[in-house]
Amino acid sequence: MREFLRQEAWRSRAALAAVVTVCMVAMTLAVTGAGADTTGMKFLQTGHLIYNSTLGTVFHIDGGTKAVDGQLPVPGLGSGVRTVQTDKQGFMLARGSITEFGKSDLKVEGPVKAPSDEQPAALEAPGAAYAVYREAGAIARLGEDPVTLPGSGALGPPVVTADGTLWVHRLASRELCRLPLTADRLSCPAEVAGGHTGALAVVSDQVVFVDTTARELRVVGADGFGRTVPVPGVAMTPASIVAPYDVNGRIAIVDPERNELRLVDAPMRGDQETAAPVTRKLPPGKYSQIASSGRGLALIDPDSGTLVTLDAEGKERSVTRIPRPSGKAEPDPRDRPTLFRGADKRLYVDSVAGEHSMVVDDDGEVTEVEAVGPSEPEKTERTQPSKPRPTTPPPSIPPSTPRSTPRSTPPSVPPSTPTSRPPRTVERPENTDRPDENERTAPPRTERPRRTTPPPSRPTTTRPTTTRPTTTRPTTTRPTTTRPTTRPTTKPKPPVKASPAAAPPGLRATPGDNKVTLTWRRPNLNGGTFVSYSVSQDSDPETTGSTTYTWDGLENGRSYTFQVRAVTRGSDGELLIGVAATITATPGAGTFSISHGPQADDGPDSNCPEGTEADCHYIMLRVRNFEPNTDYTFRAYSNGKQIHSGYTLTTDDNGDLDQKKFHNSRVGETVYVVASGPGGPYRSNSFVWPAG
Repeated sequence: MREFLRQEAWRSRAALAAVVTVCMVAMTLAVTGAGADTTGMKFLQTGHLIYNSTLGTVFHIDGGTKAVDGQLPVPGLGSGVRTVQTDKQGFMLARGSITEFGKSDLKVEGPVKAPSDEQPAALEAPGAAYAVYREAGAIARLGEDPVTLPGSGALGPPVVTADGTLWVHRLASRELCRLPLTADRLSCPAEVAGGHTGALAVVSDQVVFVDTTARELRVVGADGFGRTVPVPGVAMTPASIVAPYDVNGRIAIVDPERNELRLVDAPMRGDQETAAPVTRKLPPGKYSQIASSGRGLALIDPDSGTLVTLDAEGKERSVTRIPRPSGKAEPDPRDRPTLFRGADKRLYVDSVAGEHSMVVDDDGEVTEVEAVGPSEPEKTERTQPSKPRPTTPPPSIPPSTPRSTPRSTPPSVPPSTPTSRPPRTVERPENTDRPDENERTAPPRTERPRRTTPPPSRPTTTRPTTTRPTTTRPTTTRPTTTRPTTRPTTKPKPPVKASPAAAPPGLRATPGDNKVTLTWRRPNLNGGTFVSYSVSQDSDPETTGSTTYTWDGLENGRSYTFQVRAVTRGSDGELLIGVAATITATPGAGTFSISHGPQADDGPDSNCPEGTEADCHYIMLRVRNFEPNTDYTFRAYSNGKQIHSGYTLTTDDNGDLDQKKFHNSRVGETVYVVASGPGGPYRSNSFVWPAG
């Protein structure tokens, strides 16, 4: 079943493949190595892809020239699309789907179903690209050796090393896991101490865990933890933002509460001396993203739409406004500007809707690039050399295109007329006889006054110049009349096409002796026909037609994460894999679930912003069969970020607990709670916080 699902998700894309022609020139997106033996080599993809949702087109930006050098129309992906590339392929990561195209043939494949409907984190390295769905914990490796790993709980910010190995931090299990370029599963060589927070970073291509609780740096590799470097005197909190990559051998850490940047020396060898940390005050703002090119830093305040660049010493270089979406754009309210580090180590800031990208140089200079194609004059100049040949007009650009352009813009005709006339001069030798031409132009003279009613004083001067266009107008109007006939073929697209089913609601887990019994409710099938439910737990998925499934043969006391999906079939016969509902349970121990509670009142745990009272409700905690009369610490998360300080609550004589805690008003965000204590940690079910 697992192999079947993988094939359906990734290898059946040929049925959806479509060839899309180039709008400008053949895209120069990567080094192709023509004529060379490239077997086993990894190419460093340069530049940056950006998807302009207003135009429905993906553009390639050359990071060196700061100019668009290629484009490909891929309409209908919506807003909030992230983009990544390998040396041979480009990928557009929309919410819930992945669309691929080849750089050499520009063939578009997909879209295929993504492992989650959330907006993923996108990463690039030589020979590899990744989409990491942090809320669900799912991972998609893209390229020549694709693999999809199902969700296993929320993840911290991921990093990727130069050899293409991805590293992630599993927040609930505290594991630090790696996915090498050719591996098909994660291996988790290290585990963070219970109750400790932190983030991963790469220093000189060595992975480091920044423990913000112990205030230390811990080198981590395939064999587990290595050298530990204390960082005394540097304030760190769970809210600290760690740059994923070093800047001149130092790790940049932002303290959002104090609005300060700290550069912490990270010696990778024991014989290296540790320099004192550097502290810099940042411009006012609420920074949520930081990235390093290795020799410079960039930070984003998405609320104000501000980009701040710093040099390797943390000194301010520029403060720049990120372009806002145009009036034609239709962004999702969840969309934010994104800060991206390409495989070429350049930093790119993509605006909401993808209409602009800002290239950040190492010296902090910012260049704004508009994601649009070439101007019309450029297009006519490029197509002009092919037009004198009688056989060239038909292939890609119909002859009517350049002819109709001057007519639609009469004022601009004089400069472009000489360049657009050669095709017409090919026809004129057949009509060089003036009397014939006058005979042919006589009828139009009677028609012209009816259409344009020109002044009587200009009939003879305007008619000769307008008579030639009138002879060709029938040919130009016919193509325009054929276009409406093609539109009806595109209109039927919106008719209801089934989409993957929603996550099964009400997923609960009841632990037993060496087993866990899962129960859920039937989800919204989104127009599909029900086939089965897929139940998985780090192994081949099992199928069932019931809303109850018992997974036995488990080890008591060990935590397991289960995923349940509805499998449906669309009207075209395509198999659709639904969104996963996830829950963690421990055989022989208890269960832990949460739900949307009553409207919140004022209290010490209230943090709902003013004006959100209608959406501000409690999170209901339901604990069964934990250790009796035992303290457990509960922490609430929304979209993977902790939203409240922890509460320590005590179970009753049966190990049960029912309480309303944590005010929350984050409508549309995914909420869950983690309980730490004996036998834990336990991660509750997750759900999207409703309005009202």
